[in-house]
Amino acid sequence: MASLVDSAALLLPCLLLGVLRCLAIPDEAAMKAPAVYVPALLALLVQASLIRGTGASLGKRLLGIRVVRRDGLPAEVWRIALRNALPMALCSYCGWFGLVDALFIVGEDRRCLHDWVAGTRVVKAPPAPQMFGARFVTG
Repeated sequence: MASLVDSAALLLPCLLLGVLRCLAIPDEAAMKAPAVYVPALLALLVQASLIRGTGASLGKRLLGIRVVRRDGLPAEVWRIALRNALPMALCSYCGWFGLVDALFIVGEDRRCLHDWVAGTRVVKAPPAPQMFGARFVTG
């Protein structure tokens, strides 16, 4: 589910900008314009910042989970990048890799294959401290 949220955060702004651009310039050149990819680049930068700071992307934050090293310490950015890039790269070469990768989660450790390779695991995130405004409103 977190992956779907992250994908939507990348794709929806690009789709919206692409539609608006096509309405303004109704030909094929509109979708080839580099400006269509600017929202995805911005979303990637935001995601990288979130992951670097908390170990959780936007989708993982919404679900209350985060990625840590196998020993429970915060995961380095390179581990999270490997963990996220490996399935994408291997699925592009071998479509059934996604199924094999996902089947590893039924093991005792509940870690997918990409977690084994990167030395990571997904854990429940501790609740985030409430901001002052939220405490004031909720009491």
